[in-house]
Amino acid sequence: MKKYIAAILLSAALLLSAGCSAPSESAGGRPVVNTENQAYWRERLQFYREDDSVRQVMLVRCTEGSNAEVQFYNKLPDQNDAWTLVFESDAYIGRNGAGKTGEGDAKTPYGDFGVLSAFGILDDPGTKLDYIPITRSIYACDEEGEYYNRIVDTEETGHACKGEEMFLYTPEYNYGVALDYNPDNEWPKGSAIFLHCKGAKVFTGGCVAIDEELMRTVLQYAEPGMRVIIHEEYAEQQTAG
Repeated sequence: MKKYIAAILLSAALLLSAGCSAPSESAGGRPVVNTENQAYWRERLQFYREDDSVRQVMLVRCTEGSNAEVQFYNKLPDQNDAWTLVFESDAYIGRNGAGKTGEGDAKTPYGDFGVLSAFGILDDPGTKLDYIPITRSIYACDEEGEYYNRIVDTEETGHACKGEEMFLYTPEYNYGVALDYNPDNEWPKGSAIFLHCKGAKVFTGGCVAIDEELMRTVLQYAEPGMRVIIHEEYAEQQTAG
């Protein structure tokens, strides 16, 4: 785990200054850095630095298509609650990119989300979050009704769920965290938005996916109050001249 830990404050300073003076237009129609969201990320890190209930923050920077970059931060109480960069990595998001509007659109939602619980096909690696062991009776329900947007045990509920049989999704669900997207579980705003392990595909159905080793690291750090902040890295494409 130590190989992922960067120097205190230095890494945070690098992140907060990165991309803040991007040019207004890029050559060849390539996207340019969205400075408005850069400012938003800086504000969120500062805001949660002062919030004792939040000790971990993951920033998800949606770049192009189904690609993203993530930075995972942990707060150090013995260093004046400064943020330490635990790791940064590439990530996958929805097959159709970001900007979710409803069930089945294969897009990852933008926003600032809390975490509900951890889960995994593999054994709990030592998280402080509630941990749901994924067995053959565990489903992520995407059907209209009382169990919509919930992880349910069909043996306990008696619900004949036609949603995701989570046990079949390995390595994706070897480890994961459920985000509080659509907290009122309103149909059909979208369901089962997770941070989970990468699989064979270079996209997700709307979740955020990182390497399994990193997902395990997240769980080992994660505490109730952790935030996952998802926004676009780039502005709309512009064409030079």
